[in-house]
Amino acid sequence: MWHLTLAQARAHRARLALTLVAVVLGVTFVTGSLALTDTSQRLFEDQFRTATAGVDLTIRDSAAFDSAMGVEVERDPLPAGIVDTVRGVDGVADAAASAVGQGLLEVDGRPAVPAGPSVLSSWSPAPFGAFDVREGTEPTEDGDVVLDVATARTYGVSVGDRVTVRADRTGTLRVVGLAGFGTQDGLADSTVALVTLPTAQRLLGLGDEVTQVQVVAAEGVAPTDLQEAVGRRIGTAFDVATAQDTVSAGADAARSRLAMIRVMLLSMAGAALLVGGFLIANTFSIVVSQRSRELALLRAVGATARQLRTSVLGEALVLGAVGSAIGTVLGVAAGYGLRGVAASFGVALPDGGLVVAPRTLLVSLGVGVVVTVLSAVGPARRAARVAPVEALRESRTAAPSRRRVAAGAVAASVAVAAVGAALGGAGVALVAVGAVAVLVALVLLGPALAPSLARVVGRPLGAAGVTGRLARESAARAPRRTAATTTALAVGLALVAFMTILGQSVKASSAGTYQDVVSADLVVESARAEMLGGLSHDVHHAVEDVPEVAVVSRVRYGHWKDAGATSALTAVEPETLGEVASVDMVAGSIDALADGGVVVAADEAAERGVEVGDMLTMTFARTGDQDLEVVGLVDERDAQALATGYLVSMETYAEHFTEDVDASLLVALADGVSVADGERAVADALTGFPTAAVRDLAAVAQARAAAVDEILGLVTVLLLLAVAIALLGITNTLALSIVERTREIGLLRSVGTTRRQVAWMVRWEAVLVAVLAVVVGVALGAGLGAAGVRALSGSDPVAVSWPVGRLALLVLVATAAGLLAGALPARRASRIGVLAAVARR
Repeated sequence: MWHLTLAQARAHRARLALTLVAVVLGVTFVTGSLALTDTSQRLFEDQFRTATAGVDLTIRDSAAFDSAMGVEVERDPLPAGIVDTVRGVDGVADAAASAVGQGLLEVDGRPAVPAGPSVLSSWSPAPFGAFDVREGTEPTEDGDVVLDVATARTYGVSVGDRVTVRADRTGTLRVVGLAGFGTQDGLADSTVALVTLPTAQRLLGLGDEVTQVQVVAAEGVAPTDLQEAVGRRIGTAFDVATAQDTVSAGADAARSRLAMIRVMLLSMAGAALLVGGFLIANTFSIVVSQRSRELALLRAVGATARQLRTSVLGEALVLGAVGSAIGTVLGVAAGYGLRGVAASFGVALPDGGLVVAPRTLLVSLGVGVVVTVLSAVGPARRAARVAPVEALRESRTAAPSRRRVAAGAVAASVAVAAVGAALGGAGVALVAVGAVAVLVALVLLGPALAPSLARVVGRPLGAAGVTGRLARESAARAPRRTAATTTALAVGLALVAFMTILGQSVKASSAGTYQDVVSADLVVESARAEMLGGLSHDVHHAVEDVPEVAVVSRVRYGHWKDAGATSALTAVEPETLGEVASVDMVAGSIDALADGGVVVAADEAAERGVEVGDMLTMTFARTGDQDLEVVGLVDERDAQALATGYLVSMETYAEHFTEDVDASLLVALADGVSVADGERAVADALTGFPTAAVRDLAAVAQARAAAVDEILGLVTVLLLLAVAIALLGITNTLALSIVERTREIGLLRSVGTTRRQVAWMVRWEAVLVAVLAVVVGVALGAGLGAAGVRALSGSDPVAVSWPVGRLALLVLVATAAGLLAGALPARRASRIGVLAAVARR
């Protein structure tokens, strides 16, 4: 039977060609996604490993955790005398202190603003430093600076030029050298300025303190043993980490940043494979149906049901293995393309050679084979049920069984109940249950509903004449084929519609909520959109001093942990917040923050079971576990406008965080000052702060909406791959159906139907399937989208925003694509010879 299986695969290779393409595309996406995220992770790890090469220990101020939400926590500086203390520990060969912070470069009066950080660091020679001078010399005097090669090349800086570095203080320095970072020309999306330790301390405002101490162990001393010895000498107030621990901590932070993009890419790959699974199952169903006489003859000559089932599954195994192998190879190249797609939507990933781990190869090959074989299980079972008597009669389409219809009705009922509950305010989990139930109902009820739906939706085809009516009846006459093809495309379109509605609603709600709550005339934020802010305290003072400004209220963000889970908080100035925002308190008062404590969003408080007066334990990186009194409950929509569900005062923030940067400045203008005049005045005051951007409230709300658009755009582009695979399914299904309908087409030609009419009959059928999928997919996407919006909005319902224009465009594109998908089958049908077709059995 194995020889027969291989012979059948070769004999039907033309029929399976487009199915092979679906497997290839799905596996390509999986491979590219895994390779891209693995590469980014490896590049980050290599960066941290290079930074600690040759160093055995790193000493920093103690912290409860290293990073949160992909952001390394900032630590307090270390006293200068700690270096001498460490050098005196037995087993220490050498130790060196360094000072590292943010320092914006200006070249010829123009700020050099990278997408990532602007690093200012003291120069450390090997083995303490990873930078090596490639041109010029290392910095030795107070006015010297060495730039990384990548920055110098990007901004046209040469040795001997002068640049300005803006940190806590500003200095104009002479470039004495250019350096590389290991084998790289610099750090990705960053600028690096390397100066002497005294210069770094002066510019960063550290006095004689340092940010870290690096230690090299004496020969024969194990780093872990030295770690214990140093720890005993300097005490628990300091964190002594081995080089391996430092690399792991940095890698964990990078892994957190990559988690979202990995989940997004693999989810889209899963959608592509799901749609591809429908195409594979449909293809094998049609092929088995066309081979029913052949399979019956095999049964008649002694083949068992198990052998026939194994034969069909063997074909699927061959198809899956070949498609997975090709897809895996193409996926390596796709990794670079996915990086470009992500970058075009604002998701920056590091550059470097692609890493293809053995796990990626195994997962990609395994996923492709498993999905293909599982998709062929149903057709294989039907093949095994073919009786020998089938060889003596024409094949016919079996009606869906009553059990199948009953099971489908149950699934549909579950879907309606779950979506209805979600619309009524139930959790997001019910939306997921509803989505799965909808998919099951589609698969089970599709063949039963397809004839009626095809006739109803295809009624306008009557205007196309006889070709339109024939197309409509052809689709209704083959319910399994129509249902499977429609379902594949409907799933892809439903996902696109769901994400479009969800994104549009979140965008409209976010912008509307922000403008409803924040009443400031202007908002000053970092142009780099840094997660924790990026505005120095000098920006606040500069804006405060503008005569046209009446009130400036600062906003900061931070991270804390609760039982291992990371949450964010917002720091505000309660004494000024009321003048730039209208915050609705459910209980307590925002002014109570001035005496300490925390204000919690009402929904978060209900979930935690806390009320005003209760104590909430919050773990901070700098101060560890702290009990803060809940002094108020804020409306969740108002909390959303301020970005998090936990509010503290600036004084409380300063007790638990080292960071001294603002995220936003909410500005209220003086009476009689127009927004345009105030914006110009504030912009003039910010000329010395090139990373600070001032905008009016409408522009800020629009920028927040644009951030949602970027993510929505990326997801939609990736989902279009699933839609493309589904459209391949229309082409494949119609092409295979032409073989079944050869005699029918021959008879039509014999009674006077022209080649052109036959071609249009097939094209109209493709359009009908596409429109049917659009109707089903958009309807399901709209229902699930509305349920998703309601479930995500919690106890304060968010209005569903219907993106009519985008959905209409989706309908037009899908319909046009359906017409295009029918082009090749139509051409094939029109070329069938009349006599050969009529004579065919």
